[in-house]
Amino acid sequence: MLKIELRFGEINPVDAMVKQYELLKEEGIYRAFINGYSKRASVVFDESKISKEEVLKRLGEFKPKVVGVQRLSLEELVESSYSWNNHRGEVKV
Repeated sequence: MLKIELRFGEINPVDAMVKQYELLKEEGIYRAFINGYSKRASVVFDESKISKEEVLKRLGEFKPKVVGVQRLSLEELVESSYSWNNHRGEVKV
């Protein structure tokens, strides 16, 4: 699997939400997060089902620029989903 980090030249929050939903309906795309405010995105997909070029083509109207690429195993993808890996800070009582 491949994870690509993107920055967009132009996108707004509504278009980002719509495009994120469209991407997540595609076979082979496991995760898609598009932030229309910060103009950043992260997409995780299976290269045997959809190519990087095809993902970029589907986002082409927003002028995407790849800023990071990372190979992931299925185990790494699942492990990154665990809630204890996604905390923002410790809560003090």
